[in-house]
Amino acid sequence: MGLLDGVKTVIGDLAAATERTIAEVGGRDIPMAFAKFYPGGLAGFLDRLRQDGHGTQVESWLNGTDPKPVPAAAIAQALPDRVADSLATDLSLSRERLPTALSEFLPAAVTGLSENGRLKTQPVFASTQVVDKPAS
Repeated sequence: MGLLDGVKTVIGDLAAATERTIAEVGGRDIPMAFAKFYPGGLAGFLDRLRQDGHGTQVESWLNGTDPKPVPAAAIAQALPDRVADSLATDLSLSRERLPTALSEFLPAAVTGLSENGRLKTQPVFASTQVVDKPAS
């Protein structure tokens, strides 16, 4: 086995470990990360997805019946760059992996935090949220 093969193995092992961590977490850290970094927290992000035309999917998560996915590309589009960077760091994900992970785990996380078709009250930490400053 050459040096390049060894490097590929290490990179593959790291990627597998990241995937296992995401699966183990199962989305439980996602709501808190949104509370810290997305304006309006998780509820604010769900509103953004609704505005972007994904209301049917969001409602399926809230109702917990046959959750419909939102494509990773749509998730990426709904996240400002600075927020995405902060979320990725907080969730120990690469910036590139973040939209796919959210697409996979956000539906179950929202379903677990919903009751009677509504999101339970979620924390929002205004002091840590990333807000883009208007251009001067």
